[in-house]
Amino acid sequence: MNLKQLKAKGGVVDATLVKKEVIWAHVDPKTGKPVTDKFTVHVRRQSFGVIERLFAPGEAEESRNAKYISASVLLGANGDEALSYEDAFSLESSLGFAILAAVNEANGTGKEQAKN
Repeated sequence: MNLKQLKAKGGVVDATLVKKEVIWAHVDPKTGKPVTDKFTVHVRRQSFGVIERLFAPGEAEESRNAKYISASVLLGANGDEALSYEDAFSLESSLGFAILAAVNEANGTGKEQAKN
């Protein structure tokens, strides 16, 4: 395979956002009843180098997963709302993991992909 073929097959990450559905099961804080919300996030696919940098040792005071989410997730109908590191860090736990699953799926970085 040459470089042109590699790029044509998606081997080099481009700037196209990937729409992913997130399903968040949680308790409504007002009613105390279980609810399920479904919504779409726009995921910026990350290159090998960016992911390596995000998960590099030496920044123990920051959450690596919150950095990964904030670097990758855009909200809003058109994917034009950035999610800051502080907001990603402050996500309710089950929501954070649901969004992280969408990011992992779009980037091929989840547990299933690690087995390959």
